[in-house]
Amino acid sequence: MEHTPNLNLKKPGLTDNILISDINENMDVLDAAVSELQKGTTAIPDLETEDKTLGGAINEVKKEMADHQIDPMPHMYVDNGITYRWGFRTVKGEPQIIYEEVTG
Repeated sequence: MEHTPNLNLKKPGLTDNILISDINENMDVLDAAVSELQKGTTAIPDLETEDKTLGGAINEVKKEMADHQIDPMPHMYVDNGITYRWGFRTVKGEPQIIYEEVTG
């Protein structure tokens, strides 16, 4: 008998006898996992995205949001070898794109 990689659920093979107790155990595992998801997991750092934990990804986004609020020109681009910083602001409720040449 094989088992699933994440929840270790029992996967009977084509020639295995299927036991009600195995199905019930699988249901208990699934019920507990869904219950944790509904409550909100207490182990967010253990949930991974492709290259970082979910907790790390959330913190990274929070930092980027804070950086955007602190720095009105957080973006950079290069045009004909000259580097510029750019961003957005509002003046009297009107949005404006702002930029300046980066020197030094």
